[in-house]
Amino acid sequence: MKKNGLLEIIAANRTGDSLDEIMAKDKDYQDALTQQQIAFDRLDELGLTKEQKGVIDQAITANNHFGAVYGAVAYRFGMEDGIRMSVEMEEILYSLQG
Repeated sequence: MKKNGLLEIIAANRTGDSLDEIMAKDKDYQDALTQQQIAFDRLDELGLTKEQKGVIDQAITANNHFGAVYGAVAYRFGMEDGIRMSVEMEEILYSLQG
């Protein structure tokens, strides 16, 4: 998959401020954000040592990075599928008209 192509440009534009605006209004996202804050608050209440907090932070960071990379790849594949389907539909319509 080409890393600096048109799909990358589209994805970059759709995942910045535009996505933040949509997420601010999305109930599922807001619910997940609330649950995340509750979980972090519970961690704070445990009185963990600095080292324990560091290990947990590393695990959460690695998991978040994995999810972000997975989501980005899935987004690109979805865009490619959509474009491919659009091209195929045009070809079908063209062949039916011919």
